[in-house]
Amino acid sequence: MKVIYVNEANLCDLQAEALDVAMALGYFDGIHLGHQKVVETAKQKALKHQLSLAVLSFFPHPKSVLIPGFEVAYLEPIEQKIEKLERLGVDIFYVVEFTRELAKIEAADFMQRYVVGLGAKEIICGFDYTYGSKASGKAETIQHHVPSHTGITVVEELKWQGQKISSTLIRKYLHECRLQEIRNLLGDYYKTKYCCKNGILPNYSLPDIGKYKIIIERDGAISEAIAMVKSKKKVLLEYDQPTFDSVLTIKWLEKI
Repeated sequence: MKVIYVNEANLCDLQAEALDVAMALGYFDGIHLGHQKVVETAKQKALKHQLSLAVLSFFPHPKSVLIPGFEVAYLEPIEQKIEKLERLGVDIFYVVEFTRELAKIEAADFMQRYVVGLGAKEIICGFDYTYGSKASGKAETIQHHVPSHTGITVVEELKWQGQKISSTLIRKYLHECRLQEIRNLLGDYYKTKYCCKNGILPNYSLPDIGKYKIIIERDGAISEAIAMVKSKKKVLLEYDQPTFDSVLTIKWLEKI
């Protein structure tokens, strides 16, 4: 998968060399089952129309740019998002730099410059997708902002036990330590990465303070362990200490 970082300075050059794509739109924090449905729908469109499969997202989160001092509770860093999208078969991941200037772009201009301009022949998004200044663009307005021959597919809401599957719901369940339920939203246990030297890597959220059963994955080996969450960013692990600077994957099972 090719990862392309997009900003105002390189946009024109990227437009000039952009491939024709089926493009999935969204922020995709956590790549939960709702996100996966959007990407899979885009994949089917790409196959049908013989296009490359692209995802267009942005970083950092708008609130961290627009609200001074706001601390975003990311579910995962962009590096893990890249790993998941690659496993889903995405060919191109466009990561648009979110700035105050981008926040001022009108909805029609955003769609023309960053979506159609980057080769989108088929556009796929969730039913609640918004874009443009003050989120004035909605899924139902895309048709007014792109050429008439552009395909548009809006993926309907995906629910679990009557609730919309969303990053917000996952964060709520993390806070409530409902880790088993999170499996039904992600399709897998929630995972974070942990550096034996520096602790939890940046841009992950943790379950609430407490003691947890976990699985540690490192170098292809899997072992059960215990984690003590001490704060929003601090975790103590009870396990056989590996190489001091190695990075582990923690799979969060349940609260003890």
